[in-house]
Amino acid sequence: MAVKRKTKAGEKLSQRERLILRLVINSYISNGMPVGSRFLWKNYQLDMCPATIRNIMFDLEETGFVMQPHTSAGRVPTDKGIRAYIEDFIQFEELTETEKRAIERDIESIKSNVDDLLKKTSFVLGNLSRQLGVVLTPNLFSGILKKIELVDVSTNKVLVVISLKTGLFKTIIIEINSQIQKAELEETARILTERLSGLTLGVIKDTIDKRLEDISTGNKGIIRYFIEYPDNLFNIEWRGDVHVGGTEKIVEQPEFLSNENIKKMLHLLNDKETIINIMEQRNNEENIIVTIGKENKDSKIELFSIITAGYTVGNMKGTLGIIGPRRMRYSKLIPIVEYTAETINKIINAN
Repeated sequence: MAVKRKTKAGEKLSQRERLILRLVINSYISNGMPVGSRFLWKNYQLDMCPATIRNIMFDLEETGFVMQPHTSAGRVPTDKGIRAYIEDFIQFEELTETEKRAIERDIESIKSNVDDLLKKTSFVLGNLSRQLGVVLTPNLFSGILKKIELVDVSTNKVLVVISLKTGLFKTIIIEINSQIQKAELEETARILTERLSGLTLGVIKDTIDKRLEDISTGNKGIIRYFIEYPDNLFNIEWRGDVHVGGTEKIVEQPEFLSNENIKKMLHLLNDKETIINIMEQRNNEENIIVTIGKENKDSKIELFSIITAGYTVGNMKGTLGIIGPRRMRYSKLIPIVEYTAETINKIINAN
């Protein structure tokens, strides 16, 4: 599993230190309680006495891999300790066939509408992980137009369907001065498709006035709308849109029983721009990226860990992942994120 490395801190540890750190982290992830030397000795039947374990834990504390939250308590892992664990000696768990089928079934059930696809994927991630599932929409400005369709929906409104070669599509309703006959709508759509098909949405948006200026057939009102309001058609939050699922699951985590932590989580959920910035910074990364606690640098998210992976839809790149408390089951959640990205790549790009 390709997890992007940030440090090599764990490689400096002895085999015994690596073992104790791994057991401290596994125990802390399981029950959320500080871990003591006697607990490790009793529960893992180690071939060393509690005093030796205690000395090793003291050394790990001295070097910043664990900390003692208060006097007489056991130890909990620091961000540095979790980082070493993930990069150097984590034991990843295999997804069950049931879990794999759940991911595949839910993604396969989605229509090609980009919003449906990404909303469903964020729900799948949130449901399986019991954290926040987050999906950043790919930059569709690099998507290649396949065709434009026009559908009469009322006396003065027309539905514009913009389809990409990847099979994804977006819709928008535009207002016109009068009702248009079906034949005229079809002719106008044919002309627009003929002029614009094969170009990226970004190129279309920037050059549409020149590409449509000499058209003499089709509905002049619709053609003029395309020329005068390209932002309305091609700039509808396709870049930097984010979908979040699983909020009802993450509030069940013990970390969010405190009022302070639940406030931080609610502030994050309401701060769409921060989530978008987090995901956009990882948008060109194919490997799994994990940032832990204060590694995130922004005080708004230092309570959380973030696991992300890149996905592609045709020539467009997006990012998906999980946001949750530092005490998360990395050994299982990293494979979930990786398999979800692989499934999107396989199913969507096969269409």
